[in-house]
Amino acid sequence: MLFELEKKFVEVVDEVVPSVVSVSTTRLARTQLSRVVPVKGQGSGVILSDTGFIVTNAHVIEGARDVDVTLHDGRAFKAVVVGESKVRDLAILKIDAEGLNPLELGDSGSLKVGQFAIAVGNPLGLGSTVTFGIVSAVDRTIQSQRSFLEGLIQTSAQINPGNSGGALVDSEGRLIGVPTAMIPWSQGIGFAIAVDTLKGVYDELVETGTIQTPWMGIVGVTLNKGIASHYKIQVEKGALLVDVPEGPSRSMDLQPGDVIVAIDDEDITGMEDLRKRIMKSKVGTKLRVRFQRATDVFEVYVELMAAPE
Repeated sequence: MLFELEKKFVEVVDEVVPSVVSVSTTRLARTQLSRVVPVKGQGSGVILSDTGFIVTNAHVIEGARDVDVTLHDGRAFKAVVVGESKVRDLAILKIDAEGLNPLELGDSGSLKVGQFAIAVGNPLGLGSTVTFGIVSAVDRTIQSQRSFLEGLIQTSAQINPGNSGGALVDSEGRLIGVPTAMIPWSQGIGFAIAVDTLKGVYDELVETGTIQTPWMGIVGVTLNKGIASHYKIQVEKGALLVDVPEGPSRSMDLQPGDVIVAIDDEDITGMEDLRKRIMKSKVGTKLRVRFQRATDVFEVYVELMAAPE
């Protein structure tokens, strides 16, 4: 039985590897002596279509003057940055190539903790690297250099330097996430952008080059009985705010520790529920937000802004 499982994963890797590419960048940087010198960067990418569209992380191509893509078979191409969203750390590249192997997209919304996960990348341009683990958690929020990344998959599959923008796949070889970050001081903790997030913004990125993302200006976690009991919160369901940066919600006096329990009279059970409700709205929409603070319940109208890039 163990041999059959091993054989299955080898077959999956063989199918996925041709869909993962190396992404090399060149940007100009100024030295301490005020000299401008080219600086090389490296990441990974995933082929999404046989017409040459590739996904990678926005931070991989940030500030790049030139972007080059090398396929698994060794062919190299100049890439055009079609669109990017720094808020979601996603970028879409386009190359003019034939004989591509697009990767099948999975469904991250149905992921369960404990499922197998395989990370495939092309770190440092040295060839494909594969690591194996499980889905450790879903709907994670972490702070990046510029913002908070939400709705992430946490995995124990090791994400090596240069694997950013590569593929996190399930046991059937379907893309479930795009690796975006690792915790350098911890063992076995990596994060990937859920594929459902990618599917939700792909068309807009390709068509317009950017995304008008409705933004409420909050960072939160899903409240449960354990958290509510530990912090003596009066409700057991909702979106618990952990940070309220400068933006629409802060201007309406929402604060860390508040629990959003309803939007326009629709109950909010957690952060994923709230995130879906926001994403269904448009920039400029005013949401009626009901929230709990200590023993009191308040209602305010929060006007959604375009998320800052």
